[in-house]
Amino acid sequence: MSTPVPEVPDLDACAREPIHIPGSIQPHGILLVIDPADGRVIQASANAATALLGGEGEVLGQPWNALLHPDPAQAASLQPVREPLHLLHAPCRLAASGEQRWKAAWHLYPERWLVELEPARGEQSLALGDALRAQREIDRAPDVTEAARRAAAEIRALAGYDRVMVYRFDEEWHGDVIAEVRRPGLESYLGLHYPATDIPAQARALYLRSRIRQIVDVGYTPVPVRPTLDPRDGQPLDLSDCGLRSVSPVHCEYLSNMGVAATLVVSLVVNDRLWGLIACHHYQTRFVDHVVRDACEAVALALAARVGSLEAITRSEAELSLLTVREKLITAFSEAEGFTPGLLTDMAGDLLDVVDADGVAVFHGEQLSRLGRTPDEAGLRRIRAALEESAGVRRETDHAGLLHLSEIGRMFPELADLAPDAAGLIYVPLQPKARSALLWTRREQVRTVNWAGNPQLSKLEILPGRLSPRKSFELWQDTVRGRSRAWSPLHLESARSLRVLIELMERKRDRQDLVLLEATLARMRHGVAIIERTGEPPRSRLVFVNPAFARASGTLSSAALGMPLRDLDPALAAAIDGSDLEGRLSKGESLRELLPLRGEDGRRTPWAFEFEPLPEAGAHWLVQLRPAGEP
Repeated sequence: MSTPVPEVPDLDACAREPIHIPGSIQPHGILLVIDPADGRVIQASANAATALLGGEGEVLGQPWNALLHPDPAQAASLQPVREPLHLLHAPCRLAASGEQRWKAAWHLYPERWLVELEPARGEQSLALGDALRAQREIDRAPDVTEAARRAAAEIRALAGYDRVMVYRFDEEWHGDVIAEVRRPGLESYLGLHYPATDIPAQARALYLRSRIRQIVDVGYTPVPVRPTLDPRDGQPLDLSDCGLRSVSPVHCEYLSNMGVAATLVVSLVVNDRLWGLIACHHYQTRFVDHVVRDACEAVALALAARVGSLEAITRSEAELSLLTVREKLITAFSEAEGFTPGLLTDMAGDLLDVVDADGVAVFHGEQLSRLGRTPDEAGLRRIRAALEESAGVRRETDHAGLLHLSEIGRMFPELADLAPDAAGLIYVPLQPKARSALLWTRREQVRTVNWAGNPQLSKLEILPGRLSPRKSFELWQDTVRGRSRAWSPLHLESARSLRVLIELMERKRDRQDLVLLEATLARMRHGVAIIERTGEPPRSRLVFVNPAFARASGTLSSAALGMPLRDLDPALAAAIDGSDLEGRLSKGESLRELLPLRGEDGRRTPWAFEFEPLPEAGAHWLVQLRPAGEP
């Protein structure tokens, strides 16, 4: 009898969980869904009838204004909308609530209205001055870490949670705790890292959309919304904007595994990107009124604004520094007669500074110059060979032809041994025909990361009938090797700018060379032209013809300029297509082809076309006409 093979966990299962349509809410509130066309309730949480009708009767089908009596200022906004409109919590009296005070938040959409109701549980007093003072303290913080610490302290003072952490995402969505304030006796989480799988992509999308979320009791029993599907269109109810939205059971179990009983999470959004979270943990159940939640959100907005301003200052200082280096390079290039390996070698120090690299190599054909910390020449040639041969490189290069990596062994396992000196690189091809290129390198940055649990065990388990999150959060130290510092957008833009600068300089020199060449070719007795191959796929266009070529093709020199070569004669076009001339020219090799031309006298004559690529002129080719019988 064979042994059953254990089920392999689906590592993407959590990321696919539809957490925006849970079909239920948390039990500390009530949810109604209203059809704005007639104002009647079409869906409701299962606990609605008890609160709204004293347990007698059915709320479905009832006019909303027979059940709720909102604040007059809020009621005035309850009109059909073309765009979503969210009305913050305001006092609301329920028809059958007696002395209980309630607060209502409305989410108005063109196709439905959602109203969230929460009891007003002895609303905490919070002076506007407290929130303003907190914002001023954060705005005076000298750096991001101190700003985060001040924000965590203010939120703990406002909301009273046992632990408040500021959690920052990195470029791969792993997070680390950069600030923490906690009650005495709790172990510290400061400096711990959490894998990206702890907060999957669809959860991050919700944090970006809905900026604050409370779980009053991690062990709660969800209250279903009835009916589950919208009776009008049969679609599940999207609760993305609802604070009462039920939480993934996987997330609740994750929190329970940490010993957490209640949470409040506020998003930190900087320049429209989810920068991080303020996560509050409590080890007993805890509810905070919307007034406190609004104050916490104000603190988070102040922290996000301070982070944005500090990052802008850092970026401005870096831009100024890089601009100075760029100007030096522009001056050097503009004074030079053309691009040469020696020129770049002379500027190697500035080339290092312009992208903050540890080393730089300049390739020109088989010549190689290097400066700073790089692999040896053999290692650099291995890197270039891999970059030139890999199809993956072509997919990863950006619109400017630039490739950048921070972990060379991930794309090129065969180059992993070079990581100590070149874990990161920027590769910029300059003159493909001459095989010229710039290669910047950064050494590996060996660092120790303190994870909250083994990140290799951070994936979901599949237990019978359900998903289950990891259970271990004990300190796990990991030594990270083979990775460099990440290249910043500023440094990548500097590399792109440098490539464009060199290309413009080369085009200027090419134009000067072509002018001299054209003057010489114009005096030649046999037919000569220069074509430029552009477009995708490349097509040959005449940019110069001498008088002898014009006579052979029955056209004027001035009329031929800019004309596609194939347009000189229909028979020539057919012959070009039949011989796959354009495809063969794309290989960059010299060739000779017998092709017809209609001359000045109207007769069509076969000519031997000799195509020769101009070595220093990019996509330009020299075309010479020879009599068909001439060797």
